[in-house]
Amino acid sequence: MTSFSAFAAPAVTVVTDAEGMLALRDDPAGSYRLDADIDMGGLDWKPLSFRGSFDGNGHTLYNLTVTSCGDEVRTTRDGNLKPYDTVFAGLFSTLENAEVKDLTLRGEHVAVETTSHCFAAGLAGYIDRSTVSGCTIEARISLINSGIMTGIGGIAGYGCGTICDCVTDTELVFEDRNTAARCEQFMGGILACGLADVDRNDVTVRGYDSCRGYVHDGGLIGMYYHCGMEEASGDSVCDNVITGFIRFFEDNPDRRAYCGPSFGEYLQMPSYFHGNIDRFERQETWDYGTILSPEGCEAPELQRTVTPSGCSSWGFTEVTCANCGYSYVENWTPPAHSPGEWETLREPSYSRPGTERLRCTVCRETLEEREIPALIASQSCSLDRETASLLIGETFPLQAEVEPAEALGRALIWSSSDPAVATVDSSG
Repeated sequence: MTSFSAFAAPAVTVVTDAEGMLALRDDPAGSYRLDADIDMGGLDWKPLSFRGSFDGNGHTLYNLTVTSCGDEVRTTRDGNLKPYDTVFAGLFSTLENAEVKDLTLRGEHVAVETTSHCFAAGLAGYIDRSTVSGCTIEARISLINSGIMTGIGGIAGYGCGTICDCVTDTELVFEDRNTAARCEQFMGGILACGLADVDRNDVTVRGYDSCRGYVHDGGLIGMYYHCGMEEASGDSVCDNVITGFIRFFEDNPDRRAYCGPSFGEYLQMPSYFHGNIDRFERQETWDYGTILSPEGCEAPELQRTVTPSGCSSWGFTEVTCANCGYSYVENWTPPAHSPGEWETLREPSYSRPGTERLRCTVCRETLEEREIPALIASQSCSLDRETASLLIGETFPLQAEVEPAEALGRALIWSSSDPAVATVDSSG
């Protein structure tokens, strides 16, 4: 016997503004779709735990700033599977059984300082059995931490799942403030540490790691290992392009200093590991007294250059230090046309409507076309009175109503049947 069943597809909530993004907290297991680019600048964004589906639909969240961790605490484990209660930062604090696809984060700035065990990342600090695909992350991410279990990832911090077909361009900065204990520190252009399928990603990373403990830095993944999650899976790291560098020091006599193009360290190799293109440079330093940073001077003299948005290009402000040359980009603005005047393409007539269009004055692209209603002829004209009695030399105003009210030809021509008796002027 064959049985059949049907289930209603989950309702999709369309998000078009920052308020809609904030409303994700009301239903973190829901299905969402972006239908517009959204300026996240000025929001006090607190990372949220997400368990649903988020379709970026090719759109962009821009100018997002994150300065705190989410409320969620999850257990993370180091290479010896020692547990740590850990907090997380990113657009999302945690992704659990979630899907995020076709989303761009542009001009994101994550800057967190905490004494807790912590992972920070562009998209999510913690990922568990979740899929991230077709996303673009352009971000500056920094973590100042005195916890033991800690790290930064371009897309995700700690965990397991699938990350594929993504593009990242990230600046990752870690500073270890704990001189009393040796931290377990992780940094990766895609994932700080964990077990994941990581395929067909284009990764650009500029990493700066000042560590007093144990360094695990990778162009793709800081440390590849089964991280103690019950259903952790991942067996493929293929066809990725890794460009950039990680500059680091490991101020620790018990030296590890793991740093490489794909992995910093791995406790197990994926079964499928091929096709990766390595343009990565390991840059170790031994000056432990100087915190590593992209800025090259202590007193930067910043200059700002504004590039306005174009018809198909984003606008931005480039901030450059006149002393050391370090630069970054902020204050993104979306592409925008410059509308001109409406142009008539076809004049309307009494038998058919006309057409007019609005074009961009810069690129001449047609932005909108609309119909000009057909002309409406007048059908009748009635006076407000049929008779009037006048004395010689007396005047009296007449009023007339043209039907229909929408008629185009509403001008009246007044005349008298006997001008010798009474005359009428052009105003009635």
